[in-house]
Amino acid sequence: MNVKLRLPALVVIFTAALASSALAQVQTGSILAKANDAQGAVVPGVAVTISSPVLVSGTMTGTTDVGGACRFPSLPAGVYTVKMELQGFQSVIRENIIVAVGQTTPVDLQMSMASLQESVTVTGASPVIDTTNANVNVTLSQDLLQKTPNGRDIWSLMEYKVPGLVSSRPDVGGTAGGLQGAMVARGTTNGQNSQYLNGINVGDPSAIGFAGYYYDYDAFEELQISTGAHDISMPTSGVFLNMTTKTGGDHWQGKGAFYWEGDSTQSRNIDSELAGLGFRPETNTVDFVSDVTFNAGGPLLKDKVRFFGSFRDWRVHVNVPAAFSETVLDETNITSGLANVTWQINNDNRFTGFYSRQYYKKPNRFLGATGLFTSESNSNEDDVFNVYQALWNSVLTRQLFLDARLSVNTIFFPLLFNGSKQTLLDNTTGIRTNNENNQVEQWRDRFQGSATFQYYLDEALGGRHEFRFGFDQSHVQQRVITKRWDDVGLAWTSATNSASTVTLFNTPVETKAAVDVTSLFIQDSYSVGRLTVTGGIRFARTEAYLPEQSSPPSPLFPALPRSFDKVDEVVLWHTWGPRFNAAYDLTGDGRTALKFSAGRYYYQIAAGTANNVNLNANYSELYTWNDANRNFLWEPGEQTAAPVISSAVTTSFDPDIKPSYTNEFTAGIDRELVPGLKLATVYTYRVERNPQATFNPDLPFASTTTSRADIGRDGLANTADDSTFEFFDRLSTANRIVFTHDPASKQTYKGLEITATKRFADRWQLLAGYTYSRAKLKDVSVPLTGQAINGNPNSMILTTGPIDINDRPQQFKLTGTYILPYDISVSGNYRAQSGPPIRRTVSTALRVGGTTTVNVEPFGGDRLDALRTLDLRASKSFAMRGDDRIDLDIDFYNVTNANTVWEVNQSTGRTNVRPNGDPNATPVNVAVWRLPTGILAPRIIRFGVSYRF
Repeated sequence: MNVKLRLPALVVIFTAALASSALAQVQTGSILAKANDAQGAVVPGVAVTISSPVLVSGTMTGTTDVGGACRFPSLPAGVYTVKMELQGFQSVIRENIIVAVGQTTPVDLQMSMASLQESVTVTGASPVIDTTNANVNVTLSQDLLQKTPNGRDIWSLMEYKVPGLVSSRPDVGGTAGGLQGAMVARGTTNGQNSQYLNGINVGDPSAIGFAGYYYDYDAFEELQISTGAHDISMPTSGVFLNMTTKTGGDHWQGKGAFYWEGDSTQSRNIDSELAGLGFRPETNTVDFVSDVTFNAGGPLLKDKVRFFGSFRDWRVHVNVPAAFSETVLDETNITSGLANVTWQINNDNRFTGFYSRQYYKKPNRFLGATGLFTSESNSNEDDVFNVYQALWNSVLTRQLFLDARLSVNTIFFPLLFNGSKQTLLDNTTGIRTNNENNQVEQWRDRFQGSATFQYYLDEALGGRHEFRFGFDQSHVQQRVITKRWDDVGLAWTSATNSASTVTLFNTPVETKAAVDVTSLFIQDSYSVGRLTVTGGIRFARTEAYLPEQSSPPSPLFPALPRSFDKVDEVVLWHTWGPRFNAAYDLTGDGRTALKFSAGRYYYQIAAGTANNVNLNANYSELYTWNDANRNFLWEPGEQTAAPVISSAVTTSFDPDIKPSYTNEFTAGIDRELVPGLKLATVYTYRVERNPQATFNPDLPFASTTTSRADIGRDGLANTADDSTFEFFDRLSTANRIVFTHDPASKQTYKGLEITATKRFADRWQLLAGYTYSRAKLKDVSVPLTGQAINGNPNSMILTTGPIDINDRPQQFKLTGTYILPYDISVSGNYRAQSGPPIRRTVSTALRVGGTTTVNVEPFGGDRLDALRTLDLRASKSFAMRGDDRIDLDIDFYNVTNANTVWEVNQSTGRTNVRPNGDPNATPVNVAVWRLPTGILAPRIIRFGVSYRF
């Protein structure tokens, strides 16, 4: 394994880290205790003791500084008691202080002169307003995780509960849990999301924005989801998800559970209209979903060592629509185990070791759009995931804290052929048959290390300072073996029943690529009176490079070179991202805070970025295909005309290419309406600039546009809805591709979000959010990567407008719980959001190079219907011997049995379908435009039983 990571630096971090830190607080929370006398003056020198079952040692101690404050950083989430003592004063005790991940909990206590009463216990709800930070986040506690309806899947959980967040694939009761969904919030793409586990990055090195494995739902204490004004230690502006693993309490306890839903507990929602479009009655239904889990944790050595372990067997077997008239069983089987050990070496030093291993098997994994595949044109996926972590926290002095972390993630991710013929793509419908496009075996690794110092300065320039400085080092790498059936890819056009193009490839190839990122950051949080101002800057050095590598000989192109030297600095960027935020305690009682933030966030890039110019990567020649015997299988000699060659030889990076970035501004107000109930209002403005793009400097496309007719939405010519469209025709095979950035493109997000949060107390809890927003793209001047093939300018036509799943003008989410007498709990989720924008496209032939896709209507000129779902749960808890309990749950998902279409085919043309998916039915010719490819799963009931001990 070729690891270019600066390992000596990581060793220094780890061995020097005596650590307990305040990595503001991607893994932990903190308590800011303040002591005042009866006249409101600060009281220094007060001994402060905090205690909680979640602390391995049981207690921590400190002393208030000259400003009367004492900070306890790096605290595990949980319920704490705070005690203040000073000779000549009564001791003051405050109980039930709740610490959440990523938040500072203020505790202001008044010290009274000593009397006959030695101590006094102060009552009241735990503070809910963080008056020191402008971060926009939601914390999903154990009460929300376990006491409200959810798919027992992190992505489903966020989809239904996090305000303003949108998923690429709506989930119903965990029936979509076999595959991660893309998540977007506040206009930033899924590729800029950050997935953290125990405060360190575990994101997929290649599929950036996604997690490097699937999570054990019951193994986590809390989830922090931040969607704006991120901490300085966070590199990107997307959704930040951080999960903290349970560590075990001060006594042994655990849980065993079984959850099940199946065909017999599910309704059907394929109505006559959908049946007429070829959907079978059993389409979109489950075979079964089962979830078996067991976990336990407790002390191995009292007040010294704690252990937590978990096992999960999770199976999601779902019937999904394929090619409009076929149903495929998409089965996912995930088996995972993890162990977490926490060692409190002494009062100032703590070590945590974590390991997880997971097997992920999915024999019918489809790639690309839902519904555009067949049983033989998907892939057999058989993954293995490993996560190793070591965390060391230390209190170096009363004022200096340190946090060090090391993590290694390894992913083996194969996608193997299911078919036995040459892959065949229909230009008209987008349906792929015969086989998947290619077979890949991928090894993806992430090596991550970080160290963060936090230094408290009691008094300077009239206020208190909290300095944070540190660095983060990551090395991500991938090795990919790619094969293609007969080393070809075929395309045909069903509208004319004719062969279209054949592409010849140099497979098999084995590529290697890597990215190193070294980040340094520093900030000062300055507090004076009611105001806290935080400013900092984050520097990053990002390098994408190609290790030394080679591939086996190519059958179709035996003369191509197959061994290559190392190439450094394929991409090299040095970036500086400033961050600023301010929070002001408006009323002085900690119940109202005004907040503002501004910051720049640079995009992360995938491990395979340098493969764009890898001479060992795919080489291909695209020809017109003369299928003389009309068997729709390529035979040597059937390729005609001059080829369009795609190769790294003709691909380069613009030497002046600049990284993509986000500028973000937020302003809001938080208010505690009644004890425990917070109302937060925040306005967000984001601008995404310098998106990655490609262009072809040889200008092989016509400089003028051409009109074509007969493209009605019904796919028929000479009908009332016919129109014309314009496109760029290709005149030559010249195919030099340059990767650059688009300086003119501007993607904006403007949104107002109102969130209400009520912690679980007095038998109920609530989380609700309403978001009104617009996400738009304009001024695209260079074809954007991912939308353009070979720098095709047709991808620039009609690009101004809303942004696919990002633009949902209105969203409302509500989740909550109420405990009835006799320990009967009722809870529910309600979600309503605007439908996504869509636009119609046409596939048209080019003079050279086969076909191209052209936008013929503006994006956002049409939208799908709004998505509304309602879920309900009822549960009953039965007390057993001692503290043991049995819980029985019944969940009802998609109570109204909605069959909302959430994804459609946006191309123009016609295809044949068989009503009800009956292979014996007479085919019906239907329009492809707006033909559903994604339908909300029907109502389903899930049963659950768990035993807690």
